[in-house]
Amino acid sequence: MNRAVPESTPLPLLLLVDDKPEELRWLIPLLQPHFRLALAADGLSALHKAESLQPELVLLDINLPDLDGLTLGRRLKASPSTAEVPLIFLSAHNEPAARIEGLGLGAVDFIGKDAHPEEVLARLRLHLALSRRLRAAERPTRDAPTSTPDQTLLRSICSHVQAHLDQGLSVAAIARHFGLSDKRLLSLFREQLGQTVSGYISEERMRAGQRLLQQTRLEVQQIAQMVGYANPANFATAFRERHGLSPQAYRQSLRQGSEPAEACP
Repeated sequence: MNRAVPESTPLPLLLLVDDKPEELRWLIPLLQPHFRLALAADGLSALHKAESLQPELVLLDINLPDLDGLTLGRRLKASPSTAEVPLIFLSAHNEPAARIEGLGLGAVDFIGKDAHPEEVLARLRLHLALSRRLRAAERPTRDAPTSTPDQTLLRSICSHVQAHLDQGLSVAAIARHFGLSDKRLLSLFREQLGQTVSGYISEERMRAGQRLLQQTRLEVQQIAQMVGYANPANFATAFRERHGLSPQAYRQSLRQGSEPAEACP
C-alpha cells in the first residue's frame, strides 16, 4: 500500500524589488535557502506582482523606474489586498529624510545597502516572525472570547514595539504614536500585562537579542544595535543579568549543545 508523503511547508515568499538586481549578488544567495524569491525591476511590475502573488514580505529599493519606491510603498499600503504586507526598504539612499519618509508611510524597517548581509537576513526573519504572530493573534477562533478594545489596542502597541526595537522607544513617543496620554498607556500595560511599559520593552529586547544570538552569526555589537542598545556593554550587562551568561558565553553554550534552561524554544 502506498503511503502519502507529507508535503513540506513552503518557504515564505519574498518580493524583491530593485531595478539592478545584479547588484544584489551579495544578498540573494543568502536569502534563497530561507525564502522563495519573486523579483521585480520596476515599480509597476512590483505592484502587480504584490497584488497577484501576495508575498509575506516586500523588500524594495527607493530608486525605481516609472514608480519610485516611496510611491510604490504608499500604493501598496493603500490597497486592501497588500496593506498588511510588511514593507522593508533596502536602499543606498540611507539619509535621515528618506528613512523618516519611508517609515512614515508604514514601512516596518529601512536598511542601508551597506548593511552586513546576515543583518539583512536577520531583520527579514524577525519581521516575518512578528507579522505571523500578529496575524495569528488577530485570527478569530470559534471558542475564543471576543477581544476587548483594550486588548486589541494592546496587541497593536506590542506589535509596534516589537517592530521598532532598534529605535528610541519611550512612553511619551509610543503614547503619541497611538494618540494616548502617557497615563493611559501606563495604565493599559499595568492592567492588561501587570508590568510597566519600560519593563515590557526591556524583555522584548532581550528576547530578540537571544533569537539573534541563536539564529545568526552577527557580532554581538551588531545585535546590540539591532535591539536598541547604543552601547554593546549595556546589552551584555542586561543579558548577563537575565540569563546568567554573557552573550558570547551563551552563544558558545549553544555551539556545545548545552543550551541554557531559560532559552526560548
